[in-house]
Parts: sequence; structure tokens; C-alpha cells
Amino acid sequence: MTQNPHSHTDVSLNRKSLKVERFADSATVAKEVGKYLNDLLTQYVEQPVLFLVAGGSAVAALEHINPEYLSPDLTVTTTDDRFSTELDINNFSILQSLSFYNHLVEADAFCISTEPFEDETIEMYRARFEKNLREWKQDFPKGIIIALYGMGADGHTGGMIPGLYSQAEFDAEFNDGDRLVGAFDAVAYDVAHEGSARAKGYEFPQRISTTIPFMRDWVDHAAFYIVGENKKPALDMVLQISDDTISTDVDFSTSPISIARFMKDATIFTDIK
Repeated sequence: MTQNPHSHTDVSLNRKSLKVERFADSATVAKEVGKYLNDLLTQYVEQPVLFLVAGGSAVAALEHINPEYLSPDLTVTTTDDRFSTELDINNFSILQSLSFYNHLVEADAFCISTEPFEDETIEMYRARFEKNLREWKQDFPKGIIIALYGMGADGHTGGMIPGLYSQAEFDAEFNDGDRLVGAFDAVAYDVAHEGSARAKGYEFPQRISTTIPFMRDWVDHAAFYIVGENKKPALDMVLQISDDTISTDVDFSTSPISIARFMKDATIFTDIK
């Protein structure tokens, strides 16, 4: 193990491409994620960069990104979004309310919106986002993809939520070939399964999300903002995965966050001891 010069309380754990940085509190975690993202943006200055940002508590890190590192070479979008036009629900709408977004506009950066169109179905919404991601890669085949993800206490990351789908159903939607975007649709599941209790209780029952193959094969650098001791069991599941495990041996339907273990370059920033 190597000493982490920025950590107040712990060390970095190197597990192949996955690193864990532990800090004393959530405010420090947000600052350190911001520093990490700043370092990446300066590393790839004047190169096309696609930067995907999570919603929820992870947006706290965005206020620590230096506006001087934003440029017209940068494209920003979300890692996932909620199929809603409500301004306080849709992640891209929330992003537009942040000072970070104002800095993007001032820097003439480009944004890929994930706001639903009028009369758009969730499948149309999903397909549009996937098309936009593919077109960016076609335009910039040597471009760099950076992503900021969060994690829920249930082990979800992006909009891949455990508990609704069977493993086969989950894999068909979120872990199939080179599918880049999947749709989480508890509303359709409820209809198809005649009021199944499985589909009840989701605060945001319809979402789109970047997938397991996108995270594993397309993202060059990922930062995970994970704070709160209630998330320790889900985080421990990731850290307990053996070095010899391959991604096809993991049931991502129960622990989507486990994909962090198999990405090209992923760092978890946390205040969890």
C-alpha cells in the first residue's frame, strides 16, 4: 500500500485499476474529487474530452473544478438521468442551475442535453442518448472520456438500480454487448407484471443510464464520490472482489457498483472508514 499524501486518515488501496482514497469528511471528499478532475482536465488540455457527471450528492465535487480548465474542447453530459421534465428532478436541469454550468457556457464548452423531449417515450429517450454518445466517439475517436459517478446505499450507480430486475433482465438492459445506455423502467415492469410489489417504492421509477459495457470499455478515467457510513456494506462488496475475478463472474443486478472493480482506471473517494 502506498501513502496517500492528501488523505487525513488513511491510505490508498491499489487493486488492479481500482484505487480507494479515504478522507475525514464529505466536504474534504468533494474537494479531493475536484482536485482529481482538475488534474485530468489539465492532463488532456487541447484534446477532445467527454465529461459525464452524476446527479445527487456527487455534484458537490463540481464546485471545486477550476473554470480555467474548461474549454471548447470539452463536452459535458450526465452519467444517467431521470425521465422527467421537472426542473428539480431531471439531472441535466439541475446541472444547469449550478455555477459549474455557467462556467461551461463562459468557456464555450458543449453540452449534450439529457432533458426529455415532448412526447418522447423512455425508449426514444434512451436511444437518443446512446446515439449522441456514439456520435461523439465517431467525431473524436481518440477523445478521452472522464466520468464522475456516485453510489447509493443499495449499491446502485448511475441509473442502474438493484432489486427490480432478475439477473437475466438486468443483463439484457444494462450488460448486453456494446449497449451504451439502458432504461430502468419500474412503471413498465409494474404493468407487465400486474402490479408486482417489486416495482413499488422507487422515488424515480423511470431512468436512463450508461451501462456496464460503457463504464468498462469506454470510460478512460472514473471518479466515484461515495460518502456516508450507510454505504459501507455496498462499498465492501466491491473491495472484497478477488483479483482473480472476471467481470462475467459478477452479478451486477445485485451490485451495479461492482463494475468499478473492472474499469480501466477508477478511483473511489470516500469518507467511509
